[in-house]
Amino acid sequence: MLQKHNRFFALFFIALFVVANGLFAQTGPKALLVYADDETAIQILTSGGTIRSAYVGDEILPGETIKTLATNAELKLDPNGSIIKIARNTSFKVEGLAGSAGKDTNEFALLGGKIRTVAAKTVGSNKYQIKTPTAVCGVRGTDFSMLVVEGARDAVYVQRGLVEFAKTLADGTLQPILVGAGQFADVFGPSFIPSPFTPEQFSNDFGDIDEFKAVDPAAVPQEETTQGEEKAKSEEKTTSPVAETSTPSSETAEKPASKPAQESKLMAWLGDILGFEIGSVVIDGNTYSKAVIQPVFSIGKLKMGLYLPVIYTNDLFNPNSWYHPNGNDEWSFGSEYWNTDPTQGALDALQDLALKIRFIEYGQPLVDPLYFKVGNLSNMTIGHGVLMRNFANDADFPSVRRVGINAGYDAGPWGVEGVVNDLGKPEIFGGRIKLLSFFGVSAIADINPAGSLATQAERDSIGDPMIIGSALDLDFPILKLSFLSLRAFADVAAVAPYNRTAAGSLKEGLQYQAIYNPEYGSGFEAFRNYGFVSGFMGKALMVDWRLEYRYYRGAYRPTFFDNTYERNRVKYALDFYSLLTATNASNDVTVNGIYGEAGFSLIKDKIVFTAGYMMPWSPDSNASWDVIAQQDYILAKLVINKGLLPFYDISGAITYERTGFAYAISKGQPLVDANTIFSGEIVVPIASTVDFAVVLANNAVLTTSPTLAEPQYKTSPTITFETRIHF
Repeated sequence: MLQKHNRFFALFFIALFVVANGLFAQTGPKALLVYADDETAIQILTSGGTIRSAYVGDEILPGETIKTLATNAELKLDPNGSIIKIARNTSFKVEGLAGSAGKDTNEFALLGGKIRTVAAKTVGSNKYQIKTPTAVCGVRGTDFSMLVVEGARDAVYVQRGLVEFAKTLADGTLQPILVGAGQFADVFGPSFIPSPFTPEQFSNDFGDIDEFKAVDPAAVPQEETTQGEEKAKSEEKTTSPVAETSTPSSETAEKPASKPAQESKLMAWLGDILGFEIGSVVIDGNTYSKAVIQPVFSIGKLKMGLYLPVIYTNDLFNPNSWYHPNGNDEWSFGSEYWNTDPTQGALDALQDLALKIRFIEYGQPLVDPLYFKVGNLSNMTIGHGVLMRNFANDADFPSVRRVGINAGYDAGPWGVEGVVNDLGKPEIFGGRIKLLSFFGVSAIADINPAGSLATQAERDSIGDPMIIGSALDLDFPILKLSFLSLRAFADVAAVAPYNRTAAGSLKEGLQYQAIYNPEYGSGFEAFRNYGFVSGFMGKALMVDWRLEYRYYRGAYRPTFFDNTYERNRVKYALDFYSLLTATNASNDVTVNGIYGEAGFSLIKDKIVFTAGYMMPWSPDSNASWDVIAQQDYILAKLVINKGLLPFYDISGAITYERTGFAYAISKGQPLVDANTIFSGEIVVPIASTVDFAVVLANNAVLTTSPTLAEPQYKTSPTITFETRIHF
């Protein structure tokens, strides 16, 4: 029977499941192919890089590019009503649709060729945006055409309405102008100003797409003409474009439109970087209120997020009531040491500053040559993961906060990567060197696994050890296509303690006998605390998968440094001591296992699901069911991203990972304990800039520190109710 706190987890999972079941009945905005001279002459390039055919009635999804060959085509936005005529030999990308993925703008890209667009009326500003290689066009309800010839033409012609046409300068900034009805502008023209066009000019450039076949432009809902547009039209009749740019009257006409554009850009920038949370959080059974500012900054691939919290009991403005993670007053910045120990004060200030970093990221492993991640990390992996896979320093966030680092550089035939668990208090280090493209050497060390024991005497009684692991790996790419990839790998690893002090029969120094001891027997019987992993990983269409065979013996297990290692490191120190002093022979068994994992996404990454399981068995006759059952591992993760529900944008996620799942089931033990990572959230929008979120996770704290007995943990749910404000 589940304990009380497990009911929270069960109820949370049921709630998320109900939300997920309701998602598939919803529909959102669509871009439909409604006409083509020859639909066989159309190709659709998907967001994943594959090419598919198209047919009339087909939906062009956000992220897809429609390429016309010897045919014209027509798109219609549903239910918006806007229509787009695409000329022959044109590449046109649908980047996003208003009403999906939290967007309020229809975003497109004209990569080459020409189009005519009759845009339906909208509410608000910046509802249509079309990017070209050298310009950006922002419109509302407007009839306009665009032409892109790489390096020669990038022009817009406006038949009705008013558009903002912005030229992209060399430094990346935009130079905007307003182009009214009867005017055109060309980035590559003699001067970047609006100029009147003649019917002959328009016919020469767009005569082949001037008429729609399947839709009626008159049926598209249009904006009412504004006073500004009427003024622009009247000025077109009496003033030349050159005179317009120099007369006071035209400056007066443009300023009212320019100021809102600047304000819109400012608000968009603030909306991109600012985030604010208020609510309550339960930590270790105590309820706190919280106010957190979380700005996010990005420049290209470089992203940084800050975490500026005040978690308090009853008074936001009383620092004495604030929660101190790990007993640290994170807002003191060393002030308590300034007068007595400036060095300690400086170190404390650096640690407090580090805690304000939620993440700093650049690039992605296996994608970019250089990548690094700093902050609260939940997926640090070295190589194929035989020593470290999905190592997490944030398993107990926010009650425990750490700032780790995971970085690497891949130069092709060689590369390096490394991890540190906490820059404020570094104790777990690791790295890998890749040589000759397919061979790797790894090492991971925990310099203080027994640090949770209450006294130095207790730590010395088991040798005050460090735990050191090393591994060799081979990697052989077999196939690498955009929709199908395959690689084979094989790894071998071993782990042993290094004792700082002598303890019992164990001497000071590296305990070589933990890996090889002739007293155990001859051949492989003399080896302990090692493992071998071999298998395949790859991608098939939308499924990423991994299948491997595992063989290991002793206190070592594959993915030794995993997402629960920070919690259980004292247990591993005790396991090695028990094994080496023969007080716990149950650790000395051979385990075989098959591990399989697969993940896939649906509806343009709106739903992401990952699952994995390790099935263990043992050839040893002395291996009991209880020992083997504690070796299995289960992973289940469901993510529902924003944009799946266009009219009520609920999102959420749930993750469950556990070692010893079968053992817990067979013994009727709690399904959530110190060997479990459970987390989830449901986010419900209550206004355009406000979301309400319920966040649930499990927290495990070591409550006793017996020297030669099984450590005891207190496991409790951490529940957060928060209001998230964004701009």
